[in-house]
Order: sequence, then C-alpha cells, then structure tokens
Amino acid sequence: MLDAIVEPLKLWAEGVILQTGYWGVALLMFLDSCNIPIPSEVIMPFGGIMAAEGKLTFVGVGLAGSFGTVLGSILNYWIGAWLGKEGLIKYGRYILIRRSEVEHGDQWFHKHGAIVTLWGRFIPLVRTFISLPAGIYRMNFPLFTLYAILGATPWCFAWAWVGFKMGENWEELKKYW
Repeated sequence: MLDAIVEPLKLWAEGVILQTGYWGVALLMFLDSCNIPIPSEVIMPFGGIMAAEGKLTFVGVGLAGSFGTVLGSILNYWIGAWLGKEGLIKYGRYILIRRSEVEHGDQWFHKHGAIVTLWGRFIPLVRTFISLPAGIYRMNFPLFTLYAILGATPWCFAWAWVGFKMGENWEELKKYW
C-alpha cells in the first residue's frame, strides 16, 4: 500500500524538480522534513542526476536540499513545541505518527539528550521526526538549528552525489536494469 502512495509522489517530485529546479528541490525537502512521504533518497539523487546532465549544479542542489530540510525541521520543532507530547499523541495520526512512535522518540530524547537531534538525522525516518521531540522538550533553539544544519548538509550532499554519479554513468547503469 505504501508503494501505491510513494510511486505517484516520486513521479510528481521529479516533475516539480524538472519544472522549478533548485526551488523545487528546496520545497520537496521541506515537505519531506515536515513528515510528508516524499523520500529525500529520491529527491536528492534526482537533483544530482540533473546536475550531472548540466541542468543544475551539484552545489546548488546540495544547498537547496539543505535549506529546505532545515526549514522543515524548524517548522517541525515549533509544531512539537506548540502541540506538546499529549497534543502530538492526540493529533499525530493526521501526519502519520502513532502513539508508539511518540513514546519511542520520547525515550530516545530522554536517554541520549539533545545530541540525538544531530545523529538522528542520519537515520532514515528518524531524521524527519526527530525535530518534534526537540520542540516538545524546548531544546535550545540555536543549538537545535545548528544540529539541523550539521545533519542536513552532509545528508543532502551525499544523496546528491549518488545521483550525480548515477547521472554520469547512466548509460552503463541502464545495461543492468
């Protein structure tokens, strides 16, 4: 069922990037960071492929993705701060968050502290939701923002690089597909 949702979103995301370039990358990464199921593992490589084709630049794609991710993370932080734990449990289902996931995030935050908002950004799925408990616990906002930047930037550049290398070797890769 998830594939029935993700595949049309993937095709839509590719169309957005083709039409709007860097702003599309930033918008899609913003939405990804706001828990909309548009995987960064699709957005950033597609931007990287476009960079390999000369339609965008590698650095521009990486920066646009990082910018969108950080903005989405900041919005999630403030949603967590506004709703609090009980509000997130009550309304989380509208953004695909179950009670067990809220509890799990709560445990991680209590066990590991604020640093989880940095290293959690390198774990798929966790990376999009980690901003919510940071907001719930009113983590120091400048530190949160720094961790968001430090986590988003290598993630976005790494996936853009994967796409860039795919784009450079597209004819060779097609032989195996």
